[in-house]
Amino acid sequence: MAASLLNIAHEIKLDHDNVRELWTRFQTASPQDKPVIANTLIREMAIHSDAEEISVYNDYARLGLPDTAEHNKEEHAEVKKLVYQADSTSVKHDDYDSILGQAVNGFLTHAKEEEDMQHPKMLAHLSPEENDKMAREFLKARTMVPQRPHPKAPQTGGVAQKAAGTFGSVHDKIIEKLEGREYVELKYRHPATF
Repeated sequence: MAASLLNIAHEIKLDHDNVRELWTRFQTASPQDKPVIANTLIREMAIHSDAEEISVYNDYARLGLPDTAEHNKEEHAEVKKLVYQADSTSVKHDDYDSILGQAVNGFLTHAKEEEDMQHPKMLAHLSPEENDKMAREFLKARTMVPQRPHPKAPQTGGVAQKAAGTFGSVHDKIIEKLEGREYVELKYRHPATF
């Protein structure tokens, strides 16, 4: 049974590692491959941020990180604005690589802070079963949130954000279908069943 328990820090870092790997891939990609990689980067950063806000951050106070959730939500709000700007700019724009790079760098700066400073504190307060439960809640949240950035949506982590996320998720799927957006495969994968 213990082998099947999930680790929340691992699942979060897996998202961070996908963004790192996608950014490296984008920087060396041909002009025709860049749009698909950029779509994937934007999708992954948007999903990750909202999923943390409606799941993991709600437990931070009881895990010895009382003011960290608000700090993280503020950082997410800034990153979401940058991701939205990249999503709203044509990949053919002369400064697109720089615009996307600002979003990725903001995301990865925040990710490093989580990995180095927050996750060790969080894990110290979790039993293996609580850790597994948080990881599964995070993975479930990833399936419920929008796939595109919505910086003006609620950032509360509560019911309002979940409701807006449900609406935004449906909206994003319709828009993406109409636009025919494509994505590249991710290098790192979450467990198929959680």
